[in-house]
Amino acid sequence: MAKYLFTSRLSGNSTGEFAELNLGDHVGDLPVHVEANRARLQKSLSLNRLVFMQQSHGTEIFTVDASKPITIEADALITSERGVGLAVLTADCIPLLIDAGNWIAAVHVGRKGLVSGVIPRVIDSLRSHGATSMKAWLGPAICGKCYEVSPEMYQEVIREFPAAATSVQAHCLDLPAAALTQLREFGVPTQNFHRCTLESPHYYSYRKQSITGRMAGVISL
Repeated sequence: MAKYLFTSRLSGNSTGEFAELNLGDHVGDLPVHVEANRARLQKSLSLNRLVFMQQSHGTEIFTVDASKPITIEADALITSERGVGLAVLTADCIPLLIDAGNWIAAVHVGRKGLVSGVIPRVIDSLRSHGATSMKAWLGPAICGKCYEVSPEMYQEVIREFPAAATSVQAHCLDLPAAALTQLREFGVPTQNFHRCTLESPHYYSYRKQSITGRMAGVISL
């Protein structure tokens, strides 16, 4: 059975806008603080390795094996290696973790990734590796009341993902609802750990403060 965790911004070494447990190494925080925070997280989970990726709101999937790449450019990680933690970084987007038996996945789901089909691509990839049943968890993300987009973008997204709709007047997108609906359509039971990253002081939010840190969703076998 897979182990999983969603971090908050509490109990780390970073200071200022990045206080405290910033895990993003691309946001302007001191590298020594990020390294210490990542090491603390890895140790607390008793992992042999903790693998992060450079995310680009795309659909690229990277398979983590015994090799140790310096840089992983992807928006989803999958592995069957034991003792290896897969991490997805977020600060409003959805951290999606999937347990597929002998395989696991960590997926970055923002608006662009959702629309581009990152969730079906990951499910197809896990099935190609023999997965017959899965379960998933959605971590803290910006909620449907707070994620306002342009009226045009709102209409474009809800045409394909009706579950993301809130109201034409507010033109806010409920991405967690859309992701949850899509996962269930694929037969993947999903638990939603709903906390709005913009509303809660315990999480980083790019919408609330553009210079900020990143949380992580981590899954391992």
